[in-house]
Amino acid sequence: MKSRKIHVLTDEVINKIAAGEVIERPASVVKELIENALDAGSTFIKVQIEEGGKKRISIIDNGEGMSPEDLKLCFVRHTTSKLNSADDLFHLKTNGFRGEAVASIASISKMTIISKMAGATCGYKVQLLGGNAEELEEVSSPQGTSFLIEDLFFNTPVRRQFLSSEPSEASRILEVISRIAIAHPKVRFEYRSGSKEVFTGVEGDLRSRIAETVGAGIARKLLPLDYTENNISITGFISPPEPTSGKRLKHFLYLKNRPIWSPAAIKAVQKAYEPYGKQISPVSILFLDMPDMDFDVNVHPAKKEVRFVNDSAIYAAIYRAIRNTLQEETTAGPAPTIRLSDWTSSEKVQEPEKSWHADVSKPLQRGTMPSPDALEQDLFSLPEFGKIIPLSQKSFEIPEKTPLYSAPSFLQLAQTYVVCQDREGLLLIDQSAAHARILYEQALKTLNSDAVISSQELLFPELIELSKVEKSLLREILPDLKKLGFYLEPFGGDTYQIRGIPSGLSFSRAEKCVRDFLDSLQSDSSSNSIPLDSTAKAWASTTAYRAGDKLSGEEMNSLVHQLLQTSEPLASPYGKPTLLRIPIDDIDKKFKR
Repeated sequence: MKSRKIHVLTDEVINKIAAGEVIERPASVVKELIENALDAGSTFIKVQIEEGGKKRISIIDNGEGMSPEDLKLCFVRHTTSKLNSADDLFHLKTNGFRGEAVASIASISKMTIISKMAGATCGYKVQLLGGNAEELEEVSSPQGTSFLIEDLFFNTPVRRQFLSSEPSEASRILEVISRIAIAHPKVRFEYRSGSKEVFTGVEGDLRSRIAETVGAGIARKLLPLDYTENNISITGFISPPEPTSGKRLKHFLYLKNRPIWSPAAIKAVQKAYEPYGKQISPVSILFLDMPDMDFDVNVHPAKKEVRFVNDSAIYAAIYRAIRNTLQEETTAGPAPTIRLSDWTSSEKVQEPEKSWHADVSKPLQRGTMPSPDALEQDLFSLPEFGKIIPLSQKSFEIPEKTPLYSAPSFLQLAQTYVVCQDREGLLLIDQSAAHARILYEQALKTLNSDAVISSQELLFPELIELSKVEKSLLREILPDLKKLGFYLEPFGGDTYQIRGIPSGLSFSRAEKCVRDFLDSLQSDSSSNSIPLDSTAKAWASTTAYRAGDKLSGEEMNSLVHQLLQTSEPLASPYGKPTLLRIPIDDIDKKFKR
């Protein structure tokens, strides 16, 4: 008979498992400890890190502090001052509540806690190594609590191996602090990374705090929002429906002042702005309040997600709150476009028959994507095909020279696609995807060498105001940006001046390209650093031709020729197809030949 296989895990293993669920990276530590500081009534919270939080995290508050008895229990798992019964889980008035955070952090770090209550003659200190505590000792300290976390994940090296670069981890911490700081404008926050002061949030009103986190330029334009529907109260600010620089949704959502994440809410924001055009990247800071029994925050170890009793009701309330606010804004900019999908009719609209145009938009089938060699043989077999010009050169700048040989001719369709033919059929080339492929390979080659892409100096430098997260990221990638033709210098505070841009890039696109570049890099959070590949992709996608850019015949000629010289001409850097072929046989069939 076999011996039993099931056994009880040790406390050490249990704590490490809990740590893996709650503490993903240094930003998780900062989040949990700031939440505890707020629950302790702090009006000042200071965060200081070294090496992206991997080496050292210090969090100091001026809250009510802990007694020696509480200090002995605070790092024991499932101890809390915020719950007395299971029913309290559904009537939470605090940020932290599970009693896992401090124990989880202590189990994977070297931790020192110092705390002093108001009126006490002295404070007390306890030191822990991997969750094992030493005896308390009396120390001199101000009122409040300080946590010192050193060598995070020292005893879980696999988890440490998956951390990102130091600047990336520091940026994630800034993101956490910014989101919490918005919800608590009356609390002063200070954040330093090494010797650099990264963020200071002084005590003030909500709009001032938003200005400190996302930028004064954005905050000045925000529209106040106040709406109630079906016991759901929504307050906050939203941006006007104007075309904006940057393509990343800046969305801050709070439930009872806690930062939360909700796909339904994000979708509602996007839907509400949809009638105003695709060039709008909305900013929303929304505070939700509703009866306690309509939601459950106890569904994720790190409290990231909230389960709503009725997701549809949340979606509808946010959508109508934003829509009504935008409609009331008399100077909201361009009128919404009318979409057939918005019509309400008792009659069913007859769907048109699918045409061959719909067929070519489907994923390419076998045989429809030509090989690069076959394309080049078909299009450029003639000895003197066109005169190649640099892709970066714009049509106000193209010299009036007649190509040596003009055929095959190119047609631009909808100022988005380059159309031509080869031996087997019609070719459609996505000018944006094709140009991005060319520029991506050019950028990679530049970043991996001593080369520098030529830049044009702006006669009048353009000022760009950045959020704290954007500013932190920009510092990290400034040398690479310079190699790629962007010259930026600090101008004071959170403002930089753009002094140079890549040659041929339209001056009007300077600020938008920089913002899009930073947005693209922020989206790449899976790597251990910001790799050259990500930088090259971001540069290519933000400086490439856009849909709607009118190209001359010579520019189309050059685009196709250079595309076929790349290592992977059939796909953009992001894997989207650059071209497709509609075979002559398929066209014949459509015309019933």
